Amino acid sequence: MFSDPGSDAAVMAAWERFLHGASRPSDSLRALVDGSWQRCQQHNVDPDKRSAPPPVDESALASLKEHHSELLEAGAPIMAYARDFLAETGTVMALADARCTILTMEGDNPTIGSAESIHLLPGVAWSERVCGTNAIGTALAVGEPVQIHSAEHYCAGIKRWTCSATVIRHPHDGEIIGVVDVSGLSESYSRQSLALVVTTASRIENKIAMREMERRYYLLDASLRRWSGGTDGLVLFDRRGYPVKANEIAQAAMTALGADLNLAAPRRMPALAIAENGALAQVSGLPAWLRPEWLEPVIGNRGERLGTL
Repeated sequence: MFSDPGSDAAVMAAWERFLHGASRPSDSLRALVDGSWQRCQQHNVDPDKRSAPPPVDESALASLKEHHSELLEAGAPIMAYARDFLAETGTVMALADARCTILTMEGDNPTIGSAESIHLLPGVAWSERVCGTNAIGTALAVGEPVQIHSAEHYCAGIKRWTCSATVIRHPHDGEIIGVVDVSGLSESYSRQSLALVVTTASRIENKIAMREMERRYYLLDASLRRWSGGTDGLVLFDRRGYPVKANEIAQAAMTALGADLNLAAPRRMPALAIAENGALAQVSGLPAWLRPEWLEPVIGNRGERLGTL
């Protein structure tokens, strides 16, 4: 799990041999890093690359931030705290989306300045396919906490850096929704940085879980009037397309239709996920048993769409 700065020279030699076609990994090379280098080579990543690509323009970054507002809101208190506790540590904390694009960054100001030279900046995608082995991209590739130190990076221009990262998962279904990373120049290496990102990711996930519970109560309250009496079979879906509640009529009807509805282990219906504009993401993707004319939006007090009946 942890990098070993003491093997840096051996890892560098292993990298040079790897680029020249070595058939087997060096004993000094961790399996995690070897696997990442193999993927980089398969994706034709340039090992001589000096930096990540330039950031997207301000309007595109603003759009990305709006799209990932839930993640940013959950991470905001922690990122604000990072301004203080990472000051003078030679490290910065970055919060990225599930495509490795950095959304926001805080920490030691001189290090933020140094990070600009390799485009470790908001608006830049640090995927393995683009930037080679790095903590953000590799953590997303393997779905686990990752520490990448110095020579373990695949691209030459990033080998002066050390970084630790882990993915952030949605507490409802484990879907990866982001990555948190701590990076600095090689001399800032610390085993504790990996514990820091794991703890930070957990705190963000807990905040999202609390917000998700609030949304669930709000959704149920907004649809309450529809559940009293009547002969309709009703199924309530949340904003992500998960079934939340169903009455007995609906359960019997869905069984007859051959539909799979298990509220104890609900399955997501992507077609009923709500897009940013409040419309359903892809009505054309509804299953055969579900007709579009049966769908009824659940609207909140502020006019926002909370879910679908």
